[in-house]
Amino acid sequence: MSRKALEDMKYETIKAHMLDPDHSPLPADLSNLLDRIVSLSKILDKNPMQKQAIALHRIKYPDIVTSVAYEDMRLCLKLFNTIHTFDFDFWQTWLINDIIGNIMDCRKGNTDKDRKVISMEHTNLMKAIGGKPENLEDPKRTEKHQFYILIQNNNQQIKLDLDSLQNLPTAAIRELNRHIYGGNEITDADAEQIMNS
Repeated sequence: MSRKALEDMKYETIKAHMLDPDHSPLPADLSNLLDRIVSLSKILDKNPMQKQAIALHRIKYPDIVTSVAYEDMRLCLKLFNTIHTFDFDFWQTWLINDIIGNIMDCRKGNTDKDRKVISMEHTNLMKAIGGKPENLEDPKRTEKHQFYILIQNNNQQIKLDLDSLQNLPTAAIRELNRHIYGGNEITDADAEQIMNS
C-alpha cells in the first residue's frame, strides 16, 4: 500500500494536527514534514529570498540534506502561500478535487446526512468552477469594426481609417502630426471669434 503524500491529505486532518500536534492524526513522517513546511513558510514571510530561507531552514533542521530542503521549499510554495507567490491554478484544482472526493465518499453511504453533504458540495463545486459566461468574447471583435480618425482641414472633414493611416509614407505622417499637434498661434481676436461661433 502506497503512503499518501502531504498534499493529498484532507484539510480536516491537517487542521487537527495544527490544533493539537501532540495527538496528531497524521503519520509521524508526514507530521515532521508538515512541521518543517510550516516553519519554512514562516521563514519565507520574513526572508523572501529562497536561498536565504533554505540556509535558515537548514540551520533549524540540521539533519536534512539540501535536496530535502529544496523539496520542502517546493511544497511550502504550493501548500502554504502567504506573502510569497500564490499558485491559483494549483489551489483551484486541489479544491475541486477535494470537493469531488467528498461527493464520491458520500455517494457510498446512503443516509440523509450524506445526501445533504452531496447537495452542499455540489453548491460549493458550482462556486469553485464558476458559471458559463453569457457570451464568449470574440477575439476578432475589433476587426469587425472600422475605426476612423477625423481630421478637419479648412472646414472639410476627412475620415482616415487606421489601415490607410498606417500605409501613409513617413513624411506624410510627420506632416500630419505637425499640423495636428503643432497648431497655429491664434490671437485674442481669433479666440474671441471661435468662442462666439
